[in-house]
Parts: sequence; structure tokens; C-alpha cells
Amino acid sequence: MLRKALVSGAFFVFAAWLNPTQALPPSCQNLSVEGEPATVEFVIDGDTVRLSDDTRVRLIGLDTPEIFWRNADRDPEPYAIEAREVLIQLVEDHDAVFVFVDDVRPEDRFGRRLAHMFTSDGVPVAALLMAEGLATRMIFPPNHLFADCYRDAENQARAANLRLWSLDETQPIPSTHLSEDMRGYQFITGRVTRIGFGRRSVWINLEGRAALRVDHGDLGYFDGIDFEELVGERVEARGFMYVSRGENRINLRHPIDLVVLESQP
Repeated sequence: MLRKALVSGAFFVFAAWLNPTQALPPSCQNLSVEGEPATVEFVIDGDTVRLSDDTRVRLIGLDTPEIFWRNADRDPEPYAIEAREVLIQLVEDHDAVFVFVDDVRPEDRFGRRLAHMFTSDGVPVAALLMAEGLATRMIFPPNHLFADCYRDAENQARAANLRLWSLDETQPIPSTHLSEDMRGYQFITGRVTRIGFGRRSVWINLEGRAALRVDHGDLGYFDGIDFEELVGERVEARGFMYVSRGENRINLRHPIDLVVLESQP
């Protein structure tokens, strides 16, 4: 049984968009998909499913709000139940059979299989959830297939201020307003003040005490980017934040997570 009792409160079904192809941007259309079909047995949440062979699959490219199944005292995060219900509806509409496309890294640190999930006619499930504002994009190299599609699907939802993007919690935090107790995956914006080149990293320093760190091992993904041209630009960035020497730092893994918002004359 795929469905599980919902928490109390109103729920709405996004039936109108479950004819999905017209809801996605051009970069998500006619993708070349080569993978193996598998049957989804159970939907755990909006970004994790269990297959009929008991394999747990963490979908690549997105992150959905947490439900906290193991902590009954915590309420689900906003839109967590809706993301799961939409994925359940997709599974039911496609008779539970989907194509799972592997990327470079096969498993996460919890031992779950990592894969991109597509309908049998080649529609990317992650992009569907992002286009409806029920998931945010999360790219971790070396798994970055279909990154342009995922970026554009999320941008579509952001432009329409849909669901998650209507919440204060998903708005980027100015680099001048960061606190030293901030950790985890963060979404920030700020003006680039200086570029530093170290032995192991490139540093993109922002106004306030904030910096974006590009490890030399990830520089290959940034091929063609002149970091020094970023000085003076206002940028938006996302990634896991940590604090070192009183400075908020984000490990920037992929250029898709760095966006120039405006150009200086």
C-alpha cells in the first residue's frame, strides 16, 4: 500500500500538472535516458523511494522537506507531506514502474542507491517536483547529470513564487546578515570583494565575514570561469556552510551553484 495516513490539516492535490511534459522547461524535454526499469514499492518521502527488491533509492538532484518519521514529536517541514503525496500520485499513475539512471557515485553515506528517476516516457521526476516548488535543487559532483534541467525547473518555480519559494526560509540570506551559529545547507547572496588563490582552494570573498571555497579538486567543473572577473559582482550561492576563524564559509562544489545576479558597468 503506497499511501500512508496524512497528518491532520488541509491537503490539496496537484492534479492539473500531472500531465507533466508541458510543465517543464525546454532543457528537460527529450533527454537521452539510459537506465534500468524498476518497480517502486513504497514512497518514503519526496526524494526517497523503496524498490520491490527492497533497495532504497535517494533521488539525485533535489532535496525535499523532511517528514521526520522517526520523531513523532516533530511536525513535518512545510510542503513535506505534499511532496510525498505528489510522488505517490506519480507512482500510481505510472503503475509503479520507472527508469532509474545511475550517475558516477553509486551510493550515499547511508548506503542508499543514488539515481535519477524518470517516467517510462522519459520525464525527469526530480524536475517535476522542482517545477512545482515542492523541492529545491541540490547538485553534488561527481553526480551532475541533467543539472541544467534541474536548474531551469527550479528557476521556473522561483519565478512564479511557488510553494517552497513563497516561504521566508527559502529566501537567500545576505552575506552581511550571517551568524556564527549557522550550519548546514545554506542559500546566500552578497557582493564579491576579493578573490584569493591558495594552495588547495580558490576563495571568493563576500562582503561581511563570508567566503565561498572552491577546492582544487573541483576546479575542473569551473573550467572557463575567470574568478577575478567576479570582483564587484553580486552573486547568489548555495552549499554546506561551516564557520572557521570567525568567518562563514560555503564549500562551492559546482558552478551551477554560483549565479551572478547583476553586472557592474
